[in-house]
Amino acid sequence: MRANKRKPQGATRTGELKPERRTLSERLPDRQSFSLPLKLLRGLTVIAVLVVVVMGGGRVLDSLDQPITKVQVAGALTFIDGKAVAQWVQGQITEGVLRTDLNSLQQQLQARPWVERVSVRRQWPGILHVSLREHVAVAHWNDHALLTTQGQVIEPQQLPVLEDAPLLRGVDSSSVEVLKQFARLQAELVQLSLQLVSVHKSERGAWQLQLLSAEALATGETGQNSLIEVALGKQQLDAKITRFKNLYHSVLKAKLKEIERVDLRYTNGVSVQWKSAPKVS
Repeated sequence: MRANKRKPQGATRTGELKPERRTLSERLPDRQSFSLPLKLLRGLTVIAVLVVVVMGGGRVLDSLDQPITKVQVAGALTFIDGKAVAQWVQGQITEGVLRTDLNSLQQQLQARPWVERVSVRRQWPGILHVSLREHVAVAHWNDHALLTTQGQVIEPQQLPVLEDAPLLRGVDSSSVEVLKQFARLQAELVQLSLQLVSVHKSERGAWQLQLLSAEALATGETGQNSLIEVALGKQQLDAKITRFKNLYHSVLKAKLKEIERVDLRYTNGVSVQWKSAPKVS
């Protein structure tokens, strides 16, 4: 009998390999291969834009920059001549409103004696606004200058007359200290009906005062002959002022017109120089 040959069942394996199927994403080149050209293209685009801006920006600025036709000065001014400031600013201008160096103008104006604060701003098409704030002077300083409320020394070309302003003296570096000491001492002496008209701190640090009595102020006798000098020395100013107040109530008040100088530089004592006594040099 013939043996029945059975046909093989299932898949038949052969030595031939069928082509491998790949998805669309697998057939596309790696995405990173496109990243470099895109970045390069973007960079070239930015550079091209910058070149256009640089080459054309000057022309745009030229078309927008307008001549400055007006300078406006604002502020509550007493010692600063607003018209003179406007004329000076106008004379410094060599460019249009956009190219004018506002920082330079502001720095030069800030250096002026009476100027405490200044701001300069532009208003297109052709206006500059200058806003000024003046220093407030509260004392004369060393016969040739003034002190502001902050103790800053200013030296205007012409010293104004400041009614009832004290005369303070010292080296410029001590101006803030002298002004503070004046305010403190005046608060003490006003209780005695005495006007503190001068404070002097020497280069060695010694303090000296000049006072006027209420009677002298009332009668207008404010000359040098009516002044009372008080020497405090360098140290223990508070203790010496207390000693002066005690002496004032007990002895000095009744004889103010006769007193020329009170010397408190002693450790425990006081020396009084009378106007009728001869001066000892």
